Amino acid sequence: MKKELRELTLAQFIDLECGELDVLKERHEIVSPEKLAKAREHISNEFQRIASPSSYKSMMIDREKKDKLRLKALFFGTLKPLVDMDAMDDVRNLLGQYGIDCARYDDDRVRREVTNQLNAVNFELKRQGLDTPKQSEVTPDQIRRGYEDMVADLMIINKMSLDMNTIPASVFASMVRKANEMAKAMNAKLKKSHK
Repeated sequence: MKKELRELTLAQFIDLECGELDVLKERHEIVSPEKLAKAREHISNEFQRIASPSSYKSMMIDREKKDKLRLKALFFGTLKPLVDMDAMDDVRNLLGQYGIDCARYDDDRVRREVTNQLNAVNFELKRQGLDTPKQSEVTPDQIRRGYEDMVADLMIINKMSLDMNTIPASVFASMVRKANEMAKAMNAKLKKSHK
């Protein structure tokens, strides 16, 4: 099974980004869908990390914040049944481990604390659109067109032809990064000359 970006051609990487996980398999190889999905995520992250390191870092920070929010929702969601069963000592103990000192709270105040925390985290999940799984908003055709546009731009910039069936996806990612760096440098130079 292919697990690294450098093992894929650009054409295979684009197919992978369009949801065709079979490009990761070797001939006649049987791989679980979970392993394929994990490898796809790793390879997509690797492309992003190479092509645009700063946006990759931002994406990882954003993902960490979302994961923490989901964990908070899970934590307070599991406390709710304990509150409903009047297992208030257990709830106080768990809240204390979470960092909320409520040892001196009466039972009603503990109930309100759990309800308020759960409502606040659920509101935040809804606000960020994380409460329901999102359907992919981008179609495979749009993904393909996006990469084809990048290839066309790079061919114009570098005055060379790129064969998507032979160029390694990792080399293409590096070319995208270098083109972005060149564009930023040119913009900075233009801004400096206009002052």
